[in-house]
Amino acid sequence: MGFFDFFRKSDAVSSNANEDDHSVDVDREAQESFERATKLLDIDIAIMAHENWNLRLQSYLQGNSTEDLRPEVVCCDDRCDLGKWIHGEGGNLLGKYGTFADLKATHKMFHYTASNIVTLHQNGNTPEAQRMLNDNFSKLSNKIKTRLSDLKAL
Repeated sequence: MGFFDFFRKSDAVSSNANEDDHSVDVDREAQESFERATKLLDIDIAIMAHENWNLRLQSYLQGNSTEDLRPEVVCCDDRCDLGKWIHGEGGNLLGKYGTFADLKATHKMFHYTASNIVTLHQNGNTPEAQRMLNDNFSKLSNKIKTRLSDLKAL
């Protein structure tokens, strides 16, 4: 099931006309919320920005980065464009949907894990930071990219 499959009108036919009218109203409202929310986020840029985190962290762990990555900043999931959207209009318009809550939670864990990678490296545990980057972080990154691609496909 895609990220916003619940926005698609159900093919199920209700035997009660009032239920049909209500279902159409709910579907229309959901579709309008979805359309307004997606106009406020450049999904391609959000995907690229989150793909770029892997490269940034890899470079940082290899000592090839001049970035001043601070764990207390990296862990904030509301500073990037996607996070601002999730915590702002995206959340206002779509926050009642479970799959949106999943994207929000995954995005939060993505930033938390990136912060842990930075902390481990700064504390001299680069091998563990690399393991976390290759495992947990990559899985979270892929899940975010998949959810955003699903969102774009509608």
